[in-house]
Amino acid sequence: MTERESGIKGGKEDNLTAGARGGAVAFVLKTSSTLLSFLNQIILARILGAGGLGEVMLALSVINISAMLAKFGMEGAMMRFIPLYIEKGDEARLKGTIYFALKFCIMLSVFFVFLVWLSSGFISASVFHSEGLLKLLPIAAVAIPANVLYDVTGGILRGYRETFRALLPQFLISPFLRLVIFLLLSIRGGTPFYAVTAFVAGEIIAMFFSLKFLSAKTGKIGTRVRKSEYREVLDVAFTMIFTGLSLFLFTQADIWIVGMFTTTESVGIYGVTVRLVTLVAFSLGAFSTIIPPIMSSVHASGDMNELKRVVRESTRWILSTAMPIILILTLEGNLILKYFFGDEFISGYTALLILCAGQLINAGSGLVGYLLQMTGGHRSLMKITVFWGILNVLLNTVLVPVWGIAGAALSTSFCLAMVNVTAVFVVYRKLSVYTLAKGAGFDMIFIAGVAAGYAVCTYSGYPAGQHLLLAAALVIYISRAVYNNDLPWRLLLRGGKP
Repeated sequence: MTERESGIKGGKEDNLTAGARGGAVAFVLKTSSTLLSFLNQIILARILGAGGLGEVMLALSVINISAMLAKFGMEGAMMRFIPLYIEKGDEARLKGTIYFALKFCIMLSVFFVFLVWLSSGFISASVFHSEGLLKLLPIAAVAIPANVLYDVTGGILRGYRETFRALLPQFLISPFLRLVIFLLLSIRGGTPFYAVTAFVAGEIIAMFFSLKFLSAKTGKIGTRVRKSEYREVLDVAFTMIFTGLSLFLFTQADIWIVGMFTTTESVGIYGVTVRLVTLVAFSLGAFSTIIPPIMSSVHASGDMNELKRVVRESTRWILSTAMPIILILTLEGNLILKYFFGDEFISGYTALLILCAGQLINAGSGLVGYLLQMTGGHRSLMKITVFWGILNVLLNTVLVPVWGIAGAALSTSFCLAMVNVTAVFVVYRKLSVYTLAKGAGFDMIFIAGVAAGYAVCTYSGYPAGQHLLLAAALVIYISRAVYNNDLPWRLLLRGGKP
């Protein structure tokens, strides 16, 4: 059977070239998504204020955790199994696994819709002490099946290395529609209810696009036979759901605990700082959409040298892209909070600095968690993330009542850093693969130098010096990254090996 006839095998493109090109597509889409999301966040902050924005964030946080549980780790499991079946040319298992994953997640997502409906009163009154949430949660819950379907479908398409179609619904269609629909609804007066309604509409429409893309791909599979090693798929997915749940403890639990012990205004302020800091992990998120399936294929082939090459180079790309964002946020974060979101958000600057430190280590460790998942180390990753995730909740519970959002940032940043450090050691022991970015010593020295310059400008009462320091640091770092090929620009231009 030829590649063309099977409809499931791709060409023999160099792995790093494929990763660079797929990462570039993801980067462009993620840039569009981030711009739209920040524009949406700024509009919500200006129209609803910190309190209204906090209510919306809490409602969407409940939906996010419900959708994550309903996915049951299938998104990650698909990124592992789809490339394997494509590599083997096993169309029956390819088709059967896709159908099994979608049916399983549809049933689970419907269950969580009813669960949120039944528990919305308790969550609103007893957990977050917000009457406004009681109106928002039942509407927001409608988005759970849509969110689950386009995420799982995205994982399947990523297994095919169809990066553009996998990410388009999530990164462009949904955020664009949310913004447009909210602006149209806000003509009648901006309210948290309209913001949640726009979110639900965007998710549902994005789901239809995602399913259409998947249908076009599965229609090329010639066989009508469906086979599924569902026990093995569920075993991998089961560990991934615990990993995802523990990752929730890093991305949502701090917001929940801030909501439980402080005010919705504090939730809004902290939520904005968290959203800003996600920019640091921007490139990590982009490359995580294409590199993990490549890791799975390379590991299955047994070529460990190629696996090391893919891991080290991709980590370097991630850190080199993250560093300029860290510089901008740390040196100009207070101005960004003030002029984009409003004076009441300036109090989040300390939390912003703390969170940036944790994300720096996250970026410097690369796709270490995905590497464990794609090479059979999913149980090890589950244990690591569950341990530090639980500790993060405990530390948040202790520190938030004392230090507010700064305590939440300190706990989350520390535990996130420790997850990555622990995973790096486990990967090296298991695979003899060193995942830290090559040349990371320069980055450490560079950060120390910038920090020293920042301290001098601050204590000397020379605020303009921070702007000059930022400009000089960006020029130096980006110039060096381009000169040393720490960004995959040559691969994108020429398609050659580094």
